[in-house]
Amino acid sequence: MCLLVSFPCVPEALCQDAAGAKNMLATVEDVLADAGELELTAEAQGTKTYTAISDCEVTIKSFLTTYGPAELSVSLNDEKIITWQRQNDTDSSKLIVKGEEIAESNIEVKPGDFTAQPQETKIAVKKGDKLTLNLSGEFGAASAYLTLVAPGIPKSEASASSENSASSGTVVAGSGGGFLWKPISESRGGVVALILPPKYRHGDFDKKVWINGSANEVKEWSSGYHNGNRIHIFLKKNGASYGGKVTIELGSAKGGRIKWDVANGANRTEK
Repeated sequence: MCLLVSFPCVPEALCQDAAGAKNMLATVEDVLADAGELELTAEAQGTKTYTAISDCEVTIKSFLTTYGPAELSVSLNDEKIITWQRQNDTDSSKLIVKGEEIAESNIEVKPGDFTAQPQETKIAVKKGDKLTLNLSGEFGAASAYLTLVAPGIPKSEASASSENSASSGTVVAGSGGGFLWKPISESRGGVVALILPPKYRHGDFDKKVWINGSANEVKEWSSGYHNGNRIHIFLKKNGASYGGKVTIELGSAKGGRIKWDVANGANRTEK
């Protein structure tokens, strides 16, 4: 699916000139400067609440990948408007927004095997409205998340210093949810399919890949975006051939490397 880029609005004061007359809408730069994130993850489950500081549009990012029973929900003034429940990693259950299933949220990759896809949902709120986020479950190694992007949320130091530090030549952990190590790709003769989270674009990388330190393991870097708007990279061998723990590093266009670890190359791994 093609993910929408959502920019939450800002307080009206930012759209007025010095005389108080309404001016043009706030710029994208104004919006991004004002918005922060509330995030729940498989490692940091629970409940978080946000109260809108203005009439605006917020963005909900959801991704319910899991190996055991799990669920997420978003309530607006105590009324649930977003829900998602899955029992395991092949469960076909989809994201539900205001009573409607989102078909693209969980796709069948092979008969009876469904894979969750990262989603973004825009919600209009009014000043004083309360949004409550809940995420819980037995996720195992899966990297589920539920994130709210909205005005008035302080930006975390972690988000400001994470992958941007790749420009210094360091190695940073990949993030965003939607990573998949598929040890056997039927479409490419049984080699590994390495699928990156949808937050990444081709321009983020210099197309250099290291698998356990080896720089000569890529069979094909597929053009375009597929299976949830994601980059696909196909290696030269099947997953078991890479042994137990596998370290994947991709060269960043900024000069550093972005890294993922897989506990066992023979096993399908989602993060």
